[in-house]
Amino acid sequence: MMIGIIGYGNMGRAFALGLKDKYDVISYDKDPSKKELALEDGIGFASSVEFLLDNAEVVILSIKPQDLTAISSLDFKNKSVVSMLAGVNVSRLKEYIKNGKLTRIMPNLAVLCKKGVIAFYSEDEKKETIKNIIENLGKVYEIEEKHFDAFTALGGSGPAFIASIVEAMRLSGVYMGLNKDISYDIAINTIEGVLELLKAYSEEELILKVSSPAGTTIEGIYNIEKSGLKGILMETFIKAYQKSKSL
Repeated sequence: MMIGIIGYGNMGRAFALGLKDKYDVISYDKDPSKKELALEDGIGFASSVEFLLDNAEVVILSIKPQDLTAISSLDFKNKSVVSMLAGVNVSRLKEYIKNGKLTRIMPNLAVLCKKGVIAFYSEDEKKETIKNIIENLGKVYEIEEKHFDAFTALGGSGPAFIASIVEAMRLSGVYMGLNKDISYDIAINTIEGVLELLKAYSEEELILKVSSPAGTTIEGIYNIEKSGLKGILMETFIKAYQKSKSL
């Protein structure tokens, strides 16, 4: 199967690299300088977007929403079209994409290491085939389109918020006398261990298992509750959600 990717930015490139071992992948970008990068990656680069549409069975759109007008004159020839345009729903896509069978996705940056979480909504009768393709890049969540903004806040923005927590752990280690590299390594490995533990225990069970009476952990938990940190974190995700809805 030939997969065409229109737009060879960070996410388009991540999809191309993640899919090239299993599928034939061809790319196109209006920026001709992307050709050299694509070829270095072992990805074919189409001479024109029309050439890509003639040859690809599935077309992945990885362009900016403002570039939709530039493709509105194209005939997608009843191909399966997968859009990852932020904030652009299927009804709006139909205004610009002629003769395309539409699927909307929202991936996060972890598709770079094939550990992404990807929201998925499709009106294509071949949606199971499309889903199988996307699953090569991470875990796919088929959800109603109305929930894409919530997914964007949790899955899309979440990596940056979690990285901020890692940064806080690293800086705390430095403050307490550890060097920055050891602090970072401790933070990363602690989080990796917690993710495994959370497969066996609920959040509440894990907190209680770590917290000894009058110990260091419960002292820290007390500060989390007193400072309203959970509320601050919730508000962070909710603000991202509200921003996504406003786009």
